[in-house]
Amino acid sequence: MGAAEYIAELVKKAKAAQAIYADFDQKQYDRAAQAAGKVVYDNAEMFAVEAVEETGMGTVPGKIQKMKDAMTNQWAYAKWRPSKGVIGWEKGKLDVDNILKIAKPAGIIAAVMPVTNPTTTMGSNTMQALKGGNAIILCPHPRAKNISMHCANMIRDAIVATGAPADLVQCIEDPSIEMTAEAMAQVDLVVATGGPGMVKAANSSGNPSLGVGQGNCQVVVDLGMNDLFEQIAEDIVKNRIYDSGIPCTGEQTIIIPEQDAEEMLAAFDKAKAFILRDPEKVQKLRETIFMQKGDGSWTSDPKAVGQNIHVIGKWIGVDIPEDRLSIVVPVDKFGPDELLCKEKMLPVTAFKTYSGDWKEAVNIAKTNLLMEGAGHSTDVYSYDKEHQLYAGIEIPVCRMPINAGQRMCNGRPYNKGGMVSTSGIGCGYWQKNMLNTNLTFEYMLNITRMLYEVDSAMKEPTLEEVWGDID
Repeated sequence: MGAAEYIAELVKKAKAAQAIYADFDQKQYDRAAQAAGKVVYDNAEMFAVEAVEETGMGTVPGKIQKMKDAMTNQWAYAKWRPSKGVIGWEKGKLDVDNILKIAKPAGIIAAVMPVTNPTTTMGSNTMQALKGGNAIILCPHPRAKNISMHCANMIRDAIVATGAPADLVQCIEDPSIEMTAEAMAQVDLVVATGGPGMVKAANSSGNPSLGVGQGNCQVVVDLGMNDLFEQIAEDIVKNRIYDSGIPCTGEQTIIIPEQDAEEMLAAFDKAKAFILRDPEKVQKLRETIFMQKGDGSWTSDPKAVGQNIHVIGKWIGVDIPEDRLSIVVPVDKFGPDELLCKEKMLPVTAFKTYSGDWKEAVNIAKTNLLMEGAGHSTDVYSYDKEHQLYAGIEIPVCRMPINAGQRMCNGRPYNKGGMVSTSGIGCGYWQKNMLNTNLTFEYMLNITRMLYEVDSAMKEPTLEEVWGDID
């Protein structure tokens, strides 16, 4: 059976299952969605072991934490929110609740899974899809074929136990680029998690696509932030070793005033980072974690993705003490002139100084992002409100935590972070994403808006008022 015929059969089964699911009420939607997330939460340790063994990426503890945190925080947001039928009123242009919203499913969703986070993304996307009354066809990465099928089959069993049809959740058994492309072409909505290539493929599928992009988080530190140096260093090291640096929310380059460089490096040393200064070893690091493509551009070398620094140390000929957790590399250049200012999917952070002029620091971050990762996120550490605002205006990202760190980009801590926890971080039009926020079930819904006239004393604006001088 060819790819087109195979996917058509999955779509046929999905439509039949969704037709049954359409008669379920909100509580039944919620039970199925909760069951999908809970089976990933409950089996996080087993899935983590299998994922690391099959893909060779990341760490078991990191993947366990990722699955448990993602499932818990995302379901905490979705659980009590309506997703079927009347979901509430919306204010129209007159700032009055006169638009009644009714939610309906998007339909059949194709969800493209990354090799870096196969089960976390699967659990998240499936939970969100089922919350909205949708069916989902999961498109695993070929390098994560076995763990993906195992996870998908356990999710199917879990939703069946709630009374939902098993074929609401289906997984491509023999994944390939051809199979994924065909799935994206035959469904109603595509959710694509991955880098620019995957987003481009999803956008070219002929169907609506909720693509999410790659990160290259910059950390811009102002003068006078010395009291936070130890906390910044500790947070960055902790975040960079999380699942061996795979998450897109890892801090890639820290930009620090040159007068504070040694003090900040001392803070990193205290936080158990290894400071790599030897120019020859730094060059070896570049050549080890990046590879040149046929067109002359550079990209992450798959063999280095998700590896710990002690493995990397052996590869580049550096004896890194066992107590060291991440690598910090001082660099002189930035943007296209410095490979280490690209996204590094392992526990390595570049360290770049600036003169102390805030505009210079912001320009370094902006240049790095326009090279790679625009739209994702940048941390700003400054007590100066005008400096904060200047960074917000100039730096091309959708998320900018202020004096808080990357945890805020994914809604942590839950009771303080304004962003919603997600496994899909939209990067806006900078990365050709339809999303410029965090992916949730709301983006997997069709909404009917019932429009009611407003009893308002407001007068119709005159042509003179509309077309008159701006001033």
